[in-house]
Amino acid sequence: MSRYGYGVTEKALERLTHDIVQARSSENLGLVKVVGKRPLTDDERETLREVLADELVETGLGPDDEPNERGRLIEAAIAWLGQR
Repeated sequence: MSRYGYGVTEKALERLTHDIVQARSSENLGLVKVVGKRPLTDDERETLREVLADELVETGLGPDDEPNERGRLIEAAIAWLGQR
């Protein structure tokens, strides 16, 4: 079982990405479903990373603008997508 940043599994990052994209940009949910099945294009990867980055800014930063626990998970998901 592969682990990514902060000791989280690939499956957990995929689920987090799915949940965020479903809530924020459901028209891009199909992209999440192809992650790992085929390489993402640069544009597809950037689309998903932008959705995650928006979530990071809104819910993943503490009062000191440092990532909170959720933010660290979102950062790991962004890094994970960079490898897809």
